Amino acid sequence: MLIDNTSSAATYQLMNHRLLLIFATSALLILGLLSLGSYFAWLWPLELFSHFRVHYLILSLIFAIILGVLGTTRHLKSKVIIFAALLLVGLNVIEVLPWYLPHAKKLASNADKPIRLISFNLNVDNQNYNEVINLVQDNQPDAALLIEIDRNGFETLQQGFKTTLPYSFRSPGGGLGFFSRLPIQDIKADNFNGKGGHNIIANLVVDKKPITLIGTHPLVPIKPNTFHRRNLQLAALADYIQQINQPLIIMGDFNLTPWSPYYRRFINKTNLHNTRLGFGILPSWPRPATHVHLPNWIIPLLNIPIDHCLVSQHFSVTEINTGANANSDHAPLITDLVLR
Repeated sequence: MLIDNTSSAATYQLMNHRLLLIFATSALLILGLLSLGSYFAWLWPLELFSHFRVHYLILSLIFAIILGVLGTTRHLKSKVIIFAALLLVGLNVIEVLPWYLPHAKKLASNADKPIRLISFNLNVDNQNYNEVINLVQDNQPDAALLIEIDRNGFETLQQGFKTTLPYSFRSPGGGLGFFSRLPIQDIKADNFNGKGGHNIIANLVVDKKPITLIGTHPLVPIKPNTFHRRNLQLAALADYIQQINQPLIIMGDFNLTPWSPYYRRFINKTNLHNTRLGFGILPSWPRPATHVHLPNWIIPLLNIPIDHCLVSQHFSVTEINTGANANSDHAPLITDLVLR
């Protein structure tokens, strides 16, 4: 009878080890496919999964720690699984860590004459314009790109900024509004012959030098059609930027993160610098708002960086951060630049 009990216990333990190995292998494969998939996710909807790289890093780190503990206690005897989990952590670290490391374009915050820019998607359902005005005024920008505003909202903001950002322009489509303290030489809206949504293209004067500033808002890629149109707009922007031979800033809600293959292609074609580098991930969406129908506790778990400020080699960055959201589902991106 003693032999039977011992045999049953050994069989039960062996079965538990096998089940644990199957579960660990399955979880590792899923997380591995999600982590590796961002390099090849050119198709919809696969590309949507490429934006959660930080989440994959946190999950892979937790998973590796759990497997390490199970290996130490001999509940999991496969060292290959533990090694694979550590490799997965390393893969995700490589994609996240560089955003926090010092960068050559990062300058001390006491640098002379910074240009302060705000890029902010207000959300079309957000009518709290007084909060938006106060937010912008408190940060004292030299120029502000405000996204998803209708004509009435633009006129309200125009009145609110008339003494601090006296130059203004609204695109005829796309809901883009631009407000500036800096003199504007010329400004226009352009959809590049229908290849993308509306973009604002402004030529400004900074320290008697001309610079080009582009405001953009590609479509949200939640459907195949809008996914295709977002990518067409990014491609058209890249072609246009390659023709510019003066200092350039492009900012807005790009509706993609730095881990999308379409982002990498855009950066490779334009050679622009993401001002976040050296300052951290700075996720900008989503944020709690009256029109966001998600539990507040889950919103921080979904945060990703989809609002960007990209610059040519003529600029250095002294500071970048996200501000209060003024009842928008986005946080504003506030960037201080120095023109070399």
